[in-house]
Amino acid sequence: MGKSANIKLFIMMLFAFFLRRRSRAATAFLAIAIGATALFGMLTIYYDLPDRLAKVFRAYGANMVLVGERALTKEDIENVREFLPQDSLIGVAPYTYRSLMLNSRLATVAYTDLSEAFEISPYWQIEGRLPESTKEALIGFDLADTLNLKIGSAAKLKDINEDIFITGVVKTGGSGDLFLFLEIEALGENYAADLAEVSVGLSGNGLETLQSSLRDRFPHITPKPIKRVANSEASTLKKIEALVALATIVVLTLTLICVSTTMTAVVLERLKEIGLKKAIGAGSGAIITEFLSEALVLGLLGGAFGCALGFAFANYASNSVFNVSVSFSFTLAVISTLISIIFTAFAAIFPVYSAANINPIIALRGE
Repeated sequence: MGKSANIKLFIMMLFAFFLRRRSRAATAFLAIAIGATALFGMLTIYYDLPDRLAKVFRAYGANMVLVGERALTKEDIENVREFLPQDSLIGVAPYTYRSLMLNSRLATVAYTDLSEAFEISPYWQIEGRLPESTKEALIGFDLADTLNLKIGSAAKLKDINEDIFITGVVKTGGSGDLFLFLEIEALGENYAADLAEVSVGLSGNGLETLQSSLRDRFPHITPKPIKRVANSEASTLKKIEALVALATIVVLTLTLICVSTTMTAVVLERLKEIGLKKAIGAGSGAIITEFLSEALVLGLLGGAFGCALGFAFANYASNSVFNVSVSFSFTLAVISTLISIIFTAFAAIFPVYSAANINPIIALRGE
């Protein structure tokens, strides 16, 4: 018998298995598909979601502060902005703080790029509008209450001959509620900043790598993580990773048990068939090849189908819980399918080994 004839016979045997034992094949297929769904979905969440969540976490505010051996010039700020990864950059806001007399009361004045500050801190709540010139200002809610200032009020600021007009009252949820905010350009074209807040959609190792690169590129600037934000992100991501790992292990274990049980049942149903094949000369290798081939085809089909379901599951879960989408990874799909095939083969080892070593006389007797 030629090679092509052997292949045709082998394919016919596979088709016969799926047609004659549809219920068993369907049970194993569904078990493998469910396992692959969980595996691919969890892997997608594990590898794709943290990067996307890093940008979502930026609603908490800046995750890095830049301080220098000297004041940071406008050129320093622009150079850092250009160096940062543009695809994950949210904003860079320079800050200079001064204690000045405001309406005869000592107050902290924060000079900053207000549009960048609001990009970095989207949780700020403003009543009114942002300043449109260096003669307009935002005032913190608590400071406005203390000085009895409101939107449209004029305020006298020491060292500035003109009145400062309040265009908005801002609630920052922190010390900023006691600040007066002015555009940093009010300090002049060549301003110098005490520090700069940076919000970039990176976390964990990615953020640490960026900080190291910044230190190498700008030796006079020290990037420092904002620990309360970084720790909160790290804690959340670790919990997600632990949950993903636990759920994946549980589902794969159940899949392994189900497939192994199903293959054992298939072997028991086919004892006479196996005995007849061995009686007419089929070796153990042929029996093993046949059963393993059936298991591997099930693993391939179930794994591929499970990847499609897994992506839908991962996308739905991430959208429902975190309001972000995940992207399909062909690499993860291949890995998940291969793992499904390996798990299926592993689950089939014991029943296949039993089938290969069965005594044909006992099998034909139905014992």
